[in-house]
Amino acid sequence: MDSTIAVVIAAGPGSRLLPLTAEMPKCMLEVQGKPILSRALDTFRDMRIRESVVVGGFKARMLALPAETRLVLNKQFESNNILHSLAYARSEMSGADQIIVSYSDIVFRQSVVEQLLEVDGEDIVIVVDQAWEKRYDGRTLHPLSQAEAAKFDDRQKLQKTGKDLLTHERDSQRWGEFIGMLRLSRLGNKLFWDIFDEIDARLDPEERFQQSTMWRTAYLTDLLQELVDRGIGIHCTLIQGGWLEIDTLQDYKDAGSFRFSD
Repeated sequence: MDSTIAVVIAAGPGSRLLPLTAEMPKCMLEVQGKPILSRALDTFRDMRIRESVVVGGFKARMLALPAETRLVLNKQFESNNILHSLAYARSEMSGADQIIVSYSDIVFRQSVVEQLLEVDGEDIVIVVDQAWEKRYDGRTLHPLSQAEAAKFDDRQKLQKTGKDLLTHERDSQRWGEFIGMLRLSRLGNKLFWDIFDEIDARLDPEERFQQSTMWRTAYLTDLLQELVDRGIGIHCTLIQGGWLEIDTLQDYKDAGSFRFSD
């Protein structure tokens, strides 16, 4: 039976949710009576993904983890970003047949993960929401320009990703929002880290990379775009809502009415 591992990136301080995050990681905030991180880990476990890893950083001692979840520490969380944070978990990822990677500040329905796992024959798959425009209606504290956009072709292959790309004029048949969840096969994992290592070897940490002003503060979308630019196929599995990013106090309030069942 194929082995699957879930990796949740939870190192950042969540400063846009102050004062709620002054003494705890953002992912430990409760949504409808349960911490955000616990909801994600419970969903993975309910889907028989028994191995999980959390990358901690800010107030990592406050992370409440089940016995089967391993913690790895990003000791440089104050000076790096999501991509380099994930790199702290790469040794944990190396032996798995497939890896689910997720941001820690999203809540989502189980059906989102089910759809991601159902995709066959693809080494790198990202989850892209086509119903982005509805979610940004009234979301005044997190502008649409900050969404991690994903442009895809008629075969659902990623063409362009990053911030400052999504506008209300974009056609949702070709544009969506990357929700911060992806799947790597064993080969996809190797491709991902081989290119990471190549870039890491030649770039100074302060040098620009893709959309990021510095390599050390790069996003996942920066490396995904690099993969696309090099001709590596990335499949977009398309969803219609069923998730919510919690980045601001406004988002946190909205999460109180999020429907976890379809």
